[in-house]
Amino acid sequence: MTLSTGLPRPLLSAFQRAYPGHTPDVVVRAPGRVNLLGGHVDIQEGPVINIGIDREVWLAAAYGSADLVQLHAADLDASVALSLKRLDTRTDVVGQELPRWAKYPAGVAWALQRRGLKVNGIDAAFLGNVAMRAGLSSSAAVEMAFAIAWHALESWRLELGDLARVGYEAEREYMGLGTGIQDQFTCLHAQSGHVFYLDCRSLENHHLVLPSSAQVVVCDTKTRRELVGSSYNERAQDCHHTVHTISLMDRHVTKLRDVTLERLQDFEALLTENQFRRSRHVITEIARVQQGVEVLEHGDMAAFGALMNQSYWSARDDYGSSSDTLDSMWRAASEHSGCYGARYSGGGEAGAVVALVDTNAVDDFITRTGTRYQALSGRTGDLFVVDPADGAGVFV
Repeated sequence: MTLSTGLPRPLLSAFQRAYPGHTPDVVVRAPGRVNLLGGHVDIQEGPVINIGIDREVWLAAAYGSADLVQLHAADLDASVALSLKRLDTRTDVVGQELPRWAKYPAGVAWALQRRGLKVNGIDAAFLGNVAMRAGLSSSAAVEMAFAIAWHALESWRLELGDLARVGYEAEREYMGLGTGIQDQFTCLHAQSGHVFYLDCRSLENHHLVLPSSAQVVVCDTKTRRELVGSSYNERAQDCHHTVHTISLMDRHVTKLRDVTLERLQDFEALLTENQFRRSRHVITEIARVQQGVEVLEHGDMAAFGALMNQSYWSARDDYGSSSDTLDSMWRAASEHSGCYGARYSGGGEAGAVVALVDTNAVDDFITRTGTRYQALSGRTGDLFVVDPADGAGVFV
């Protein structure tokens, strides 16, 4: 995809400061994403409903030395250089462990090389306005920006689905995160004015119009958690254990996608309480996504919002992945009469609640919800509207 949106001047300034006298050979934009429905189901091959958002990562890159990748993260005012011959070590050129932010582009290069594709060195600078670790998929935006940049600079060609898998492998196998593929797919396939439906098993996908009567508001609690070291992987493992237990008696079961609620109840005595409850969330969430498609097709925002609320309750009570701050923000948002529904986006525990709000009530919603959240939590949040945006591409 090629893009003709305005190029942010700070990107070129950052590139010129990092690499004096050089000019970029390619500029890429990649959006963040918001998960409207389908929390924690992608790793069980369930369906999701997302939007790409008009908050993004911008990357400027130029051909560099053959085996050297130089990275400058302008937002962090940090730079690092790494060798393409030593990606497995996850270290920079002087043997120090790569900082977390640099492991995302390094993981992309690693996944591309593993496919037998030639990856040459680049000089790159990037920045963005996607809040990190807020559930808005800033990591996928960085991954897809670098994947598209190398795609543009090299002679090989991959389909968008394969580029998404590159980012997925970078997170799961290079960084050891138990994430699914929805973030990367949404980042590449999103469409302005539409929501994006993705079946994470078949990878079938399509777009549905988001009615103009509703807008999406991100309600950032300004709290953060790490996927590594949090309970994220533990919850995922509970669901994997449930699948294993059921598969011993039913070889057709490979994911919770294959399990009905009634079938899960048959195995309740063989599961721990957490395994049962967390698996119940995934199974009922898959059903909510299917219902969500139907109500979106009819433009019924009240019904879709009700499903978002049900999703939040299920994630909080069954999956166990909410927090006091998320509860406070959800309560503040849902108390407003203009809010159709709300749930958190991303892995849970911290980050942002995403609310579907009557377009005519958005300004009042932001003001009142922010004030109410501060009263409930003692914290100051950050609330802002996001519009559905196009997927990642090269700037022209």
